[in-house]
Amino acid sequence: MKRSGVILLLGVLALTGMAMGQGYYEYPATISSTGSGISSAEPDVASVVFGVNITRSEPNLAVNDAAQLIESAMAAARSEGVAGEDMQTTSYNLWVQEVWDDYEYDYTGEMEYVVNHYIKADIRDISTVGDVLAAVVSAGANSINGVSFYVEDTTAMYEEARQRASENARDKSEQLADNFGVTLGEITSISEWTNYYPTSQTAYMNYEGGLGGYVESPSVTPGAFSISVEVSATFEIIQ
Repeated sequence: MKRSGVILLLGVLALTGMAMGQGYYEYPATISSTGSGISSAEPDVASVVFGVNITRSEPNLAVNDAAQLIESAMAAARSEGVAGEDMQTTSYNLWVQEVWDDYEYDYTGEMEYVVNHYIKADIRDISTVGDVLAAVVSAGANSINGVSFYVEDTTAMYEEARQRASENARDKSEQLADNFGVTLGEITSISEWTNYYPTSQTAYMNYEGGLGGYVESPSVTPGAFSISVEVSATFEIIQ
């Protein structure tokens, strides 16, 4: 008798669980759409990477000469209005390599020392980019690794792109609802993704063996800086 009671109780619990479990699978019908929004603006800061690549027969000569040249180039950048706090070292490398004979097509057994020292400078008056490039090269830099442009404060751009993406996502969902003859209900989820599309003008200049001397200011075009935001929204469907 006691055993029958246990079996009966288990049966009641199983039926109750089945009845309660039905609610977990009754998901509402939904419509999901992803909208995109882009905001563009004229850059207000230019980022320039310049440096020195030198080869010497002794390590102390390589280190000292590279230091003098990069200090001279940084001083030239400051003379063109670049603030000291807007310049920083991005890379410094020293290595030894065996000398290659281009005529004999073989290594000579002699060793030489190479130093690369690169500085990133943020130029806040982008109209002076060409002058800064000319100044640092004239002062001793023999490599310009890149020039890029960006907007320093992107808060307003984010807000504009996000609003456009949200409107685009809702418009798509409303169009889908109209196409299928249903009505949008409450929104159930929202997600956002952000992408950068900075316009970058990259210049690579190498002046091997031609350090110093007057250099004309190159023409560099800023282009545009853009930010893209994607918003995904999900709405319940009212039949």
